[in-house]
Amino acid sequence: MRACLSKEERLLVMIRQLIYKIFSILGTSEIKALDADCADPRTAQERKLKEILSRNADTTYGREHSFATITDAKEFRQKVPINQYEDLQPYIERMLNGERNVLTAQEPFMYATTSGTTGSQKFIPVNEGYIKEFRHASVASGFHTLKHYPKIAEGVTLTVFSPAEEGRTAGGIPYGAISGGLYLREPGLVKKFIAPIPYSVYLIRDYESKYYTLLRVALMLPVTCIYTLNPSTIALLLKRLDKYGPQLVEDIARGTVSTPVPLSHDTLKSIEPFTKPDSNRAEQLRALLAASKFQPKHIWSNLQVVCCWTKAAAAFYLSDFSEYFGNTPVCDISYGASEGRGTISLGDGRQLLSLRSHFFEFVPEDQIDDESPEIFLADQLEQGKNYQILFTTSAGLYRYRINDVVQVTGTYKNTPLLEFQYKSGNVCSFTGEKLTELHVTRAMTDVLATRGWSCRYFTLIPVFRPLPHYELLFEPDADTLLCADTAFCQQLSEVFDKALCVANSEYANKRESGRLSCVEVLLVEPGAYEALRKETAAAGAADAQFKPSHLNPKADVTAFFRANLRQVVDAR
Repeated sequence: MRACLSKEERLLVMIRQLIYKIFSILGTSEIKALDADCADPRTAQERKLKEILSRNADTTYGREHSFATITDAKEFRQKVPINQYEDLQPYIERMLNGERNVLTAQEPFMYATTSGTTGSQKFIPVNEGYIKEFRHASVASGFHTLKHYPKIAEGVTLTVFSPAEEGRTAGGIPYGAISGGLYLREPGLVKKFIAPIPYSVYLIRDYESKYYTLLRVALMLPVTCIYTLNPSTIALLLKRLDKYGPQLVEDIARGTVSTPVPLSHDTLKSIEPFTKPDSNRAEQLRALLAASKFQPKHIWSNLQVVCCWTKAAAAFYLSDFSEYFGNTPVCDISYGASEGRGTISLGDGRQLLSLRSHFFEFVPEDQIDDESPEIFLADQLEQGKNYQILFTTSAGLYRYRINDVVQVTGTYKNTPLLEFQYKSGNVCSFTGEKLTELHVTRAMTDVLATRGWSCRYFTLIPVFRPLPHYELLFEPDADTLLCADTAFCQQLSEVFDKALCVANSEYANKRESGRLSCVEVLLVEPGAYEALRKETAAAGAADAQFKPSHLNPKADVTAFFRANLRQVVDAR
């Protein structure tokens, strides 16, 4: 933010500060209720369960499972099975076709779409009760974030999300990204003063043009917070600063928008207030370009915090953040998904179970594959242990296995603090090594840090012939590519294999016994990861949710990278 603000800019700051103050006051009651519940999580969770069951007792699913007679969590476990999406899909299909009162008495106003383990799309019902549950966590997280970074209130938030409507069900209900759906339901004052980039920008179909337009508008705004779930989205957006910097500056000077694909009249009209000629801003940015300082830490000098996923596999994409953001804090967004909100951010790196949002159950990590695992409630968890989390929500997901494993990192009052670890459905185990995406990501992060290499993307794929082993598909960045010959591949194979042994003792044991062969490295052509992302977005998938796995990705992703392998030059 400039030292000397215009009268209009000072007024906007005052309006934003007033809005945040109102939100903070309104959030105080939620924080008080949360603190009271955290002192007695068992009572709070039992109350939440009864609320969900009583509201939906007369639905098709509720009658089939005797919701009306269930008095506590123990009976709930006895009468309702653990469900995966495929178990609830027949009910959801009936809802998609327009049948009412199937899973919930309250009808969905949209379906959140997300990819399934088989690659087919999942449709997650979203109703008003679910939004209320989701908001409990949002209000508490926002309250704590503002408490830790109060100067956020002086500017605006740059966010990236996907459209709320990709299409309509046979029953006429829209389906799309829940991030877009949540944005549309924000108060008008928030959309005007706090997150002012017009919704039409997020509807731009062309991948490059959407990112260009986001930057074109954002460069004219006093950004104090960058907030989006996926850190890879932030990384790719900021690479466009390098790619389009000079053109963006010229557009600002002339009041034009030079997207790769021309924008529609309606989109241009919506961003008109942000794209008027501004010679002063253009001159500031030209000076940054000339001084090789065209990075967010200089462009938005009052940037307070970057909020995104930072744990588990997401941590891999944070390696370039220091270059872009300097000492600006990177805060972990609370754990959640389209299916439910799992934690609340306390603003200092701690994540609190969102016990006012849904009803939660936990399966010990070593019993995930058992037919009848032990079930624990929030007040029964042990610090340091891993559990698979089950959601029961007002949207009709009952005892829902989202296949996420979380670790208990501590407690707040009597309620557990949690940290996402990995997807339990994505475990590779030729001979009992039980390799997870978390192991793979930790190993690669260690290798890159110690060797000074860098890459755009990598993934590990199990191969059964001639002997069981893993293939590492590795896309190096431009600098690492210069030395990527056969000797490099051999070195990467050895050091990554050793890092996997450190990350997973069972993998080490299987390597030592000869039951697994060493990792084989295959290089991927530069640009393949972004090409896949563009192709996926062009096909209608939510770009903000793009997150191909670093371990045994879906068949189409594997096929894409195998089709883009690079011929490696012999080191000799």
